[in-house]
Amino acid sequence: MSRKEQIKEAARQRANQYAHPSKWSDTYYGFIDGAHWADSYPNWISVDDELPKEHFVDTSSKWVLVSIKGSVFIDSYSHKHKEWVNNGKCVDYWMPLPQPPRKEE
Repeated sequence: MSRKEQIKEAARQRANQYAHPSKWSDTYYGFIDGAHWADSYPNWISVDDELPKEHFVDTSSKWVLVSIKGSVFIDSYSHKHKEWVNNGKCVDYWMPLPQPPRKEE
């Protein structure tokens, strides 16, 4: 089942379970909108599963958000030294930085 089909099925189940019949479509489409919104944001990645890709000439990654015991910092991973530039080996999770805000014209 594709992700789109999974979202629609979950939305249908939630709407049937929780919504009054007159609010069924609001619940259904609200659930779908929320699922698409959540999918558009990156998830935390365990350092045991994957490390950021090399980016710069000195074999370090782009700057990313890192989580150390629940606190969040910005760091870069050095593939040459096999550790995080600012936090050594104590990083638990990482994720790409979000896109910067855009100026409205």
